Amino acid sequence: MKKIININLSSRLIPIEDSAYELLRQYLDSLKRYFSQEEGADEIVSDIESRIAEIFQDKIKKARTASPMQT
Repeated sequence: MKKIININLSSRLIPIEDSAYELLRQYLDSLKRYFSQEEGADEIVSDIESRIAEIFQDKIKKARTASPMQT
């Protein structure tokens, strides 16, 4: 059974599998390293995190409304 954890991503509560969280954390860390020398690096990474959180929330919302019909 996969473990689900709740994370705070751009002030949004997101339920995510712990293995997926590890991949997300690695990705966000790589973005921070990539943009570290750019002016406004924190804002760039924050904007990307915000967009990821928006996409996750949209997918969660769609999954809740697309539940299978009960017989």
